[in-house]
Amino acid sequence: MLALAYNVPLNYMVGLPWVAVVSALVGALFATLYYLSRVKRKTMLAMLIFCIAGDLMFIAVFFLNSGINGPTDIFFILTMVMMVAIVPVSQYWVWVITNVIIVSGLHYLQYSFPELVPNAYHEEVNRYVDITSAYFTVVAVALFSFYLIRRNYESERKSAEQKTAMMRLLNEEKNKLFSIISHDLRAPLSNIQNYLELLTVVDISEDERFKINSDLLQSTRSTLDLLNNVLSWSKSQMQGLSFKLSPYNVYQLLSSPMLLFIRIAESKNIRLEISIDPKLEVVANGDMLQLVIRNLINNAIKFTAPGGRIIFSAQRHDDLCHFMVKDSGTGKPVKLSTDIFYLNSDSTAGTSNEKGVGLGLVLCKEFTEAQNGRIWFESDSVSGSSFFVQLPLVSEEEVVRMETLFTQ
Repeated sequence: MLALAYNVPLNYMVGLPWVAVVSALVGALFATLYYLSRVKRKTMLAMLIFCIAGDLMFIAVFFLNSGINGPTDIFFILTMVMMVAIVPVSQYWVWVITNVIIVSGLHYLQYSFPELVPNAYHEEVNRYVDITSAYFTVVAVALFSFYLIRRNYESERKSAEQKTAMMRLLNEEKNKLFSIISHDLRAPLSNIQNYLELLTVVDISEDERFKINSDLLQSTRSTLDLLNNVLSWSKSQMQGLSFKLSPYNVYQLLSSPMLLFIRIAESKNIRLEISIDPKLEVVANGDMLQLVIRNLINNAIKFTAPGGRIIFSAQRHDDLCHFMVKDSGTGKPVKLSTDIFYLNSDSTAGTSNEKGVGLGLVLCKEFTEAQNGRIWFESDSVSGSSFFVQLPLVSEEEVVRMETLFTQ
């Protein structure tokens, strides 16, 4: 379009008004084709019309602009370059051969019937200006076309390399996850089997039976937590995160799970202190929020030494709900890295040799951010670690509306 727009005044200047008119008409047609391709997305139709119109235009220009003595042959080369740049590969040779046949036929026609192609230049200088200008126009448009082709090629190549690297990383993470799962699932299930065989075969005392039952319960609980995390992660990877955010009262949502966590902590001689503002209304997905809090508290229990303390709180901070899980640590110096939120981090056994695959915190980060929240931690080598989750609160207007509906 730019090349044709440039040629309209130029052809008037060199005494070729009809060529200028044809250039203007075809330029308007190409503008229409651009709209048809880019806006209406009828790309194949636009390309077909472009190829046909380009050939027809330069056939007309050949007769109007001195034939082989003018710049039309150069424009036919440009037409072929642009066709090759945009048409599907399967159509390359169709349009190249068509171009060659048209140019050869026009040359033969002018040679056989020279009176059909009169000299359109009134002065020789106009011919030199026109051909020189055509050369620079064709070079500029050809270089621009090749630039676009190279740029798109480089963009596609980089995109393909990035996707390949991402697929390789995901494949490595998947292989590592499955390797860890196969090991960490086999161990607790083997322990459960051994415990059950022992209970059915050997005559043991009540104290020993109680100890075995406690170990059996712990192995079963750890295995179930592992399976729940693996299933949640697998679903999010295969199906994507599909969920709905709704208003939830934090106290009502988490009070029942907290009773279970208190018993689990007591079995390890750990004191779990809970502080939840009963008026907190958070915008979240109930299942995802429970999974996040469950994993954080399970991790705190896992890495807190017997006799230690864990604090869980949920409080208002401006227009955000601020969850905190703070533990007193293992009694040994520990320094956490931000890699704990990613699958490539190494899993560490708990103070009672609890196993895991390092998937819990990965899910916490993924599910928190999916709920428009933020998760982070603070670690102290002496006093343990504190994990924080922030989620948006329900607006004051929405709380009033919900209370009104509840009253009614």
